Amino acid sequence: MSFALTLLQTRYWKESDPKSTLIGLAVLGGIVLLVLLSSIFSGRRQSASGSGVRSRSAGGSRFSHGDFRRAARNLGIVDEHASFLERYARELDVADSAALFRTRERLDGFFKDVYRRIDKHEESEQVAENEKATLFAIREYLTVRSTHGAPVRSSRQIQGKTTLSFILPDQSSHPSVLRSNEPGGLAVEPVLDSLGSPKRIRRGTRMTVFFYPKPRQGYSFRTKVTGYEVLGGRLAMILKHSDSVSALPARRHQRRELRAPCLFRRVAVELAGSGKHAARNVRVERMAWPGTVVDVSAGGLSLQSANPIETGNYVKIEFDPGNGQLAVFGSVVRMNRVRGGGVMHIRFVKISRKAVNELLSFVYGYSD
Repeated sequence: MSFALTLLQTRYWKESDPKSTLIGLAVLGGIVLLVLLSSIFSGRRQSASGSGVRSRSAGGSRFSHGDFRRAARNLGIVDEHASFLERYARELDVADSAALFRTRERLDGFFKDVYRRIDKHEESEQVAENEKATLFAIREYLTVRSTHGAPVRSSRQIQGKTTLSFILPDQSSHPSVLRSNEPGGLAVEPVLDSLGSPKRIRRGTRMTVFFYPKPRQGYSFRTKVTGYEVLGGRLAMILKHSDSVSALPARRHQRRELRAPCLFRRVAVELAGSGKHAARNVRVERMAWPGTVVDVSAGGLSLQSANPIETGNYVKIEFDPGNGQLAVFGSVVRMNRVRGGGVMHIRFVKISRKAVNELLSFVYGYSD
């Protein structure tokens, strides 16, 4: 028995030889090291993928400079602006380069994300406002491009409830609405007098009609009053159809309706001197009048008030479009009389870049 035990101990000692143990541990350590190195390199690849340099979607698609530039070029975006958008696409980790431009909703969502990133990450206010100005320049261009469509050639194409504006022989301007478009003529809201009551313009009176079927594209045509009819218990003025509708120059800026209270002051502009050395002295009157801003764009606004100012005058307007108080200067380019006052159409003549960006962020809903 003792011999067998001695033999067993001897065999056990040989199998547990230190050299063999060290070799085994070395092999095991090498395997562990390889696993750790593999894990580290894998993590670095994933980090690089998430940095926006080579963005990937869940399906493995990779950001492509060429695809992005081709999609931008198809929309008429110049190279400088394409570079601007590509920079933010990479920063925002956009994966599908071309899909960004396929739908208006997706592209507008991207613009909104860019606007918010500029707001949060730019080091100075000046840089941020410059970046926003570039972003909105691209956005405004795309809006103008999207408005091009089938032109209106005849008044028979005007849709019901379209807002109209009449210019009468005395050059007075009056707002109206198309009630219905009939084969025999246009049934429109009659012109109102200074008290807001329907005013009968004699049959045969000629006028110019303006209308905007799209936000930026307007049209005009000449017509005349052919009579009056009672439609749905209300008096309607009937205008003769025209097949000579002319397109107006497209509006430069997108508009958005707004019901914001405001204060406006008349601005007196006086010239001092003459010729090249003439200087303008601007004086803002102290008396402030209340009103309501009814729509706004980066180029101007419409203001309704019980105390409207006539065409050709300058005004200073203070209002809040929803993201902060603004003060702008403008000139009244048109004034339409309405019940209880009038609507002034004002073109901006002095406005800061920051104020323009604030208005455009409201117009496109980026600050909502």
